[in-house]
Amino acid sequence: MAATAHATIVDRLATALGEAVDVTPEGIETPHVLLPALELPDPWTPTPTRALTIWTSWPRERPEFLIDLAVVGEKGEPPRSNSEVLRLGTTWRSFSFSFQWSGDDPARAVQLWIGRFTAERA
Repeated sequence: MAATAHATIVDRLATALGEAVDVTPEGIETPHVLLPALELPDPWTPTPTRALTIWTSWPRERPEFLIDLAVVGEKGEPPRSNSEVLRLGTTWRSFSFSFQWSGDDPARAVQLWIGRFTAERA
């Protein structure tokens, strides 16, 4: 991925979500962006929480979206259909969520992922 596209992802996420940190490992082209203070909808806690996004094949494909292992809903359970994955030396929680993806707005992509938390409560 071109350096300008990489920087655009980080900048757009920071503008829309308050803070975004480029944590891409040296020598890797795929952007890895940490969202250190991502707000989740009620009743999910803790909020804010950390999330990691990995932008493989962007914008043809939506990013991989991972949340802190501590995130739980009102009954103390993590999101349904989840698994633990190791990325950048840290264990994160991944989860399934189907949504159509098209476009090139990284903030919208993350907001759609966050929509999973609202959908699960419904």
